[in-house]
Amino acid sequence: MSDSTAIGEAPKREEQVLVLAARGLTDKEIAIKLGISPDTVGTYWRRILAKYQAASRTEVVAKYASERSKAAVENLQYVNECLKLVADHMIEHVGKSGTLPASTPGLPVAPVVPTVSIGDSILAAVSDWIILLSPAGEVLFSNRPVPSGCALSSLVDDLDLEDVLSMAVTMETDADLDVLPTAPKSLAGTYSFRFTPGVGDLADHIVGVGRSL
Repeated sequence: MSDSTAIGEAPKREEQVLVLAARGLTDKEIAIKLGISPDTVGTYWRRILAKYQAASRTEVVAKYASERSKAAVENLQYVNECLKLVADHMIEHVGKSGTLPASTPGLPVAPVVPTVSIGDSILAAVSDWIILLSPAGEVLFSNRPVPSGCALSSLVDDLDLEDVLSMAVTMETDADLDVLPTAPKSLAGTYSFRFTPGVGDLADHIVGVGRSL
């Protein structure tokens, strides 16, 4: 292995040593897991201790675990902000047309809207089909273009859809739905839906997220 390769691999190996040590593995077990010698593991430990300015391996593992936990919390906060943005957008569109603003690429012209919100962009970009329904199955919002004021039964083929929606009002309900040939071509396929009862401002509604099978 060349010096340049060794230098490039060092940070990655140090990370791997820390991860395995945090899981409780000994140096011998770490060496076997990584396919290196125990002496090489010791070399990585000396670099790690210097980098973290720690006096012991226990201290450096604790610092590493703390950093990872902080990063995980920050990531969850970011995800929660994104989810809140989507939820706020759906609440805002309750009872409005099931199309997105006109300037969203590839979507039909809607009533004049000066700008496209970040929520519009997020919903238009996700691969899942997200809809907001009334208990009767009327589509109140869709991140895919659908006819205004249509019912879900006019878009998908399922003899038990009425029963599925009646259950979805009270509990999370899974259903696989086939798109009808008469529905917009952009919806083509079979979707595995998770229907969830609305809460808060979405009470008495059904939020559906369908992933194409």
